[in-house]
Amino acid sequence: KKKRDTCLAVFGVARVDEPRPVQGAVTMARAKRRAQPAERIYELDWLMLAVVCLCCVGLTMAVSVQGAKHGAEFAVREQGAKLIAGLVALVTMSLFPLGLLRRYAKHLFAVGIVLVLATLFFVDERKGATRWLRFGGTSFQPVEFARIALIVLTATVIAKVGARRAEFRAGFIPVLTPAVILAAALALQPDLGNALLTMTLACAMAVSCGVALRWFFLAALPLIPALVVAVRGYQLDRIHGFLGDEPPLQVQRSLTAIGSGGFAGTGVGNGWMKMGFVPEAQNDFVFAIIGEELGLVGAIFVLGLFALIGYVGFRLVLTLRDPFHRYVVFGCTFAICMQALVNLLVTTGMAPAKGIDLPLVSSGGTNLVATLAMVGLIGNAARADSAV
Repeated sequence: KKKRDTCLAVFGVARVDEPRPVQGAVTMARAKRRAQPAERIYELDWLMLAVVCLCCVGLTMAVSVQGAKHGAEFAVREQGAKLIAGLVALVTMSLFPLGLLRRYAKHLFAVGIVLVLATLFFVDERKGATRWLRFGGTSFQPVEFARIALIVLTATVIAKVGARRAEFRAGFIPVLTPAVILAAALALQPDLGNALLTMTLACAMAVSCGVALRWFFLAALPLIPALVVAVRGYQLDRIHGFLGDEPPLQVQRSLTAIGSGGFAGTGVGNGWMKMGFVPEAQNDFVFAIIGEELGLVGAIFVLGLFALIGYVGFRLVLTLRDPFHRYVVFGCTFAICMQALVNLLVTTGMAPAKGIDLPLVSSGGTNLVATLAMVGLIGNAARADSAV
């Protein structure tokens, strides 16, 4: 028996009585690839290059859109202050001890839930929903920071359950429970769009770690009727507009702006559709202004930068050894890319209208700070794993 075990060990084969790890999508793929710490630092350089370029595009668009109304100096001051706050968040999360973050993951998530629920009482209602909290002279969306807390807590749970993550009671329920709680809190605002994005993020993390797909189908059966009941009138109007013969007015104008830019665009500051023709030109539909003023070249450049963030982030996931580090990076990368994809689909009329910023480019301060904080977490986890 000792000789047989030695032979099996040489060929990397486990004995029949040895427990086998759960083979999720990430687990199987990362077994094929390992990276040295120096290679991870090199990949982080590419990540930061993409982030800096997108922030520069965002600053340029802020000067173009807001500068046309309030002056370039005002636009630079406003967007610059948001970028500085985002830089502070990036540096803070890149240096914050991950062990401490992991230890108090439940507490951070509880704070996020309290802030989301606080919007129901300290009302700053916009467009029929209470999604904002006002603090002093500024306002912010708690869901952006609650999403980061969700990623950290879900990664903590995945690392804790270990090989039992494929089971329903030991894996599926504890991994998805935090997301269900956050989604329910968001539905009360009501913000079904972010609730669905939250569940999509958590499900992606669960599937990637090896949670059995059959549990998702069983859980979806009672949730579908609940979702139908929770849909509000204006949300139904958006869905009907998306499924109708013609896209909604804001999407029509967005497509007109994108098409008018041609190959090279009209030039930064030379577009006129930001002057009230395209709604939310500095936030939700900023990509339409990019298409108008920077043309096809600028649009492809922005798409390429988001693709680079996704490539580097998911490539890092396959090299990380610590499960907590791995799924923090996966969650942050997926959240950034998912939000960018949804914004682009809405802007081009390929998804129902949803008020969501284009990460790092839109002028929304809360989203910018939260996105840069996630970038800092990615770098922190990659460096920390090199020391494991």
